[in-house]
Amino acid sequence: MKAVFGLVCAACCWTAIMVAAEPVAVRLDAPEVRRQLNNTTRKLTETGELVFQHAAPAKSWIGIPIDPALIAGRELLFSVKVGAEGLPIPVANGNGIMVQLHYTKTDGREQFLRLNVPNANSPLTRHSLKVFFPEGVKKAGLDLALLNVSGTARFSSPMFRNALPVKDFSKFTVAGATDREEALYRENEPMKFRFQALNDGKPVEARLRLVRAGDDGKEESRIIEVAPDRPLEYVTSLDRPGYVMVRAMLLDENGEPVRRVPRPGAGARPVQYGLAAGVAPEKLRQGVPEPEDFDAFWQEEIRKLAAVPLKVLEKKAVESDDAVDVFDVKLSCAGARPVSGYLTVPKAAKEGQKFPLRLRFDGYSVQSAPLYRDSGYITFSVNPHGIENGREAAYYRELQHSVLAGYGFRNEENQSPLTTYFHGMILRGLRAAEFIKTLPEWDGKKLEIIGGSQGAFQSVAVAGLTGGVTGCSIQIPWFCDLGGIKVGRVRGWRPDPAPGLLYYDTVNFAGRVRCPVRIDAGLSDWVCPPSGVRVLYNNLRCDKELIFRQGLDHAVYFGYDRNATPRVIAKEAGK
Repeated sequence: MKAVFGLVCAACCWTAIMVAAEPVAVRLDAPEVRRQLNNTTRKLTETGELVFQHAAPAKSWIGIPIDPALIAGRELLFSVKVGAEGLPIPVANGNGIMVQLHYTKTDGREQFLRLNVPNANSPLTRHSLKVFFPEGVKKAGLDLALLNVSGTARFSSPMFRNALPVKDFSKFTVAGATDREEALYRENEPMKFRFQALNDGKPVEARLRLVRAGDDGKEESRIIEVAPDRPLEYVTSLDRPGYVMVRAMLLDENGEPVRRVPRPGAGARPVQYGLAAGVAPEKLRQGVPEPEDFDAFWQEEIRKLAAVPLKVLEKKAVESDDAVDVFDVKLSCAGARPVSGYLTVPKAAKEGQKFPLRLRFDGYSVQSAPLYRDSGYITFSVNPHGIENGREAAYYRELQHSVLAGYGFRNEENQSPLTTYFHGMILRGLRAAEFIKTLPEWDGKKLEIIGGSQGAFQSVAVAGLTGGVTGCSIQIPWFCDLGGIKVGRVRGWRPDPAPGLLYYDTVNFAGRVRCPVRIDAGLSDWVCPPSGVRVLYNNLRCDKELIFRQGLDHAVYFGYDRNATPRVIAKEAGK
């Protein structure tokens, strides 16, 4: 293979990217780069590494211009080696290591393309991004940065090359297992993880990216070649109660994640598999104590809700069959929006038969409430936002990109429990529970609450703040142990820490729940990490059961078999 090289175009002072069959380097020693060095926070080593070094949180940034004539109208693979040490883990969203391509079209529109580089302390590892640059690019560049953190980031060997043809990965999966089915270990005891790439169920050669994250705050990322007789074997440990999560992602010939569509209408997902192992999870406690006035706050909010009389604002027939009648219902509520949802009533209720109640909440989204048709229950499926149900897709897209864009993640709103978005959501859930208990078709005995993800957070909150609930069943519960990142635990997907959010942490509602609770969750759920779920379980004082499944992410991995995967079960009577 020919040596990689870069050129400087003296006439225009662009760092030129010569695109050919061979890789071509972006020069980190070009004059445009050297002018931005200061030998304190930004320097260039003799080995050609660009190093950002911060003794305290700071922002360092270097921009490298790219000649647009050499990239316009081309599909290229950009890659760069990135390593780090001394980074605080976890790193807040938007901070840390940044690698970004950008270009401006002749019409003035800008496009920013950010590489998915983990904020992990690790040796130099190559990361890549396949990009199509359209015709009409008038300006382009590469940005390398270390933002608002202490520590050291290293960048080396950025380059472009033509993207290689990609083979057929339509039957590929990744499989994995730990050396213990129960995946429980002592402190500092070796945990062994093993992964294979499969094509139509048979082991094959492949390239896998392994990512490790643990409740010790340590992160690691590396790329490993595997073969049929040489799987990926990874050994790690944990020195405290908590979990280590490890996943392996299939990469194509360009080093890009292989993506497949799991089902018609769904978005493409990486082909990967995840596992986790734990140490003394029964000892896990929440990272930050609940607010001292937690009960007083919610008593006051419930009082405010009671001051708004319960009224059925609308009850519109939606459909009817031999088993059920379905109504679109709106209820009065404290706050800006009403309660809205679908009420399903069994047909037999018209003949005087009584039925148990089910209150249902669903995940983070902006859409209609789901409609459940169960002839054995009266079911109220509650929209988290109090918006219209059953509308056209454009209605929900408009809300998703306007008033409900990024709901719950606005830092300024989350400073107070009264202004966070979840305040109205929980009040609507409490009003829905109040309403469903007034229905004359109820048997007066049984009220179950069911929810998944965000809906599990709502379910536990409502079960903890309202009486008469006889059972709570939740899946992949979200918003658990929000303070866990303060003690180094895996972050998951959640808003930045803010004082107002502690009044909505699922684990803080848990101790108020008096009915039996069943939790189904994934040991390798990178949205809702297992430590937070286990803290939720530990905080419950009622009859409780937790079923953890290996290989279960928030959205299921390819190759995951619910019936065959190892399960870790905890079960206790109420205290």
